[in-house]
Amino acid sequence: MVDLNRKSIHTFFIVIHVLVGVAGNYAPSVPGYFYLGVTFVFILDIVISKDAGCKAGFYALYVIGFEIVYRISGANIAWEAGKYFSLMIIGVGLVINQRKKIPWTFLFLLLLLLPALFLTKHTDPKEVRDMIVFNFTGPLSLVLSGMYFYKASVQKSTYINGLRFAFLPAFALIVVISLKSGLGGLQFTSVESNPDAAGGFGANQVSTALGWFLLLILLFRIRGIRISLYVWLDWIMITFLLIRGLVTLSRGGMMAAFISLFVAIMVLLMYERSFRIKTRRMMPYVIVGLFFMLGVVWYTNKLTNNFLLYRYMGVSTNELQTGIPADDKNYLTGRGDIMKGDFLAFQKYPIFGVGYGMAAKWHAVYYGRSAAAHTEYSRLLSEHGILGLIFIVIAFLGLPALFFHKLTGAVSRAFFAAFLLVSMLTMFHAAMRLAIPGILYGFSFMYSGLDRKNGLKG
Repeated sequence: MVDLNRKSIHTFFIVIHVLVGVAGNYAPSVPGYFYLGVTFVFILDIVISKDAGCKAGFYALYVIGFEIVYRISGANIAWEAGKYFSLMIIGVGLVINQRKKIPWTFLFLLLLLLPALFLTKHTDPKEVRDMIVFNFTGPLSLVLSGMYFYKASVQKSTYINGLRFAFLPAFALIVVISLKSGLGGLQFTSVESNPDAAGGFGANQVSTALGWFLLLILLFRIRGIRISLYVWLDWIMITFLLIRGLVTLSRGGMMAAFISLFVAIMVLLMYERSFRIKTRRMMPYVIVGLFFMLGVVWYTNKLTNNFLLYRYMGVSTNELQTGIPADDKNYLTGRGDIMKGDFLAFQKYPIFGVGYGMAAKWHAVYYGRSAAAHTEYSRLLSEHGILGLIFIVIAFLGLPALFFHKLTGAVSRAFFAAFLLVSMLTMFHAAMRLAIPGILYGFSFMYSGLDRKNGLKG
């Protein structure tokens, strides 16, 4: 992996990604070829270096960040390429790394996912394959990344450099979105999520990627670390990531980022005395930063003709048009009905569930059409039954609680909480449509060496 601590090298790679973003608007095939090319180079480097410094993990983080870039660009490669490529990289890393201790818990989680493979049914074999791939690759990425990252350890400098590398796709993403849908030409006529503001692509997925990058750069800023090596460029990226995320009117990605950031700050305030002292001493700068962020939000709301405010208040377009308040607020925008379908499937088939992709007909009962799952937790219940429930308890409750307890350093705990939360919250509002939540879940279990003392027990 390149050393991005040198400004000249870092600037060169930023420029490369800006150019890839430009190409995404004028030559859509370029980001696709670029994506294929860097994935090949990553795998080659992992093999040659024998995965020194956990390169596979940081390369996988890069790949999940670039996934939305090629999708927005319209590059003609596999739709699930982000999951395929990240799984390939993590898989090669697992083989090459040859860790002495295998995290058996994740092998057990993998076994819980297998029975549902034999329950998927359709008259068309191709449709069966598509249903399985669409729903299985996400959880598989979670399990394999967990195997790779769990208790893996790198030095602080390697960790920071790896995250700087993983942030590079943000430059391409901002550029391609801005070129495809400039802020000046956007029109807002409803409180629904706005694909036009998301570069003509799914607003929920774009908001998720923007939220991940925003969380990453803000975590760096609260630790006084520059992710781009230039303070001014950091703040420009924060501004653009926030504006572009908000104007999509898709709340999930932005809310996941800020909830995760808030929890990380609370962990630091609770467990790190020096952070509390520094925060009090830097309070004037903190206040200026908060007012800056609020100013960006105010500007964005004005840009959307107040639809941004209405969206986050849960006001529907019908309420705005008629002036009649709705009897019940629907903050889940249809996800609640889909979840009801999942729970019905779980009640009817509680042991092994209905199989990958088979819960769609129960969604139709409550949602009105055969929609794919939007919430990974209810999907695990419907399509895996009691095995899915066991998966949820172990993966999202037991393992995180145990690992948080084993961490003794405040910074490590804060970063763990932030990355785990953004992964879990993404799975709530966007299931595993992107590779981001699965890989980030595993990455949260890496020990970073960010604390001065050894911060991992056992």
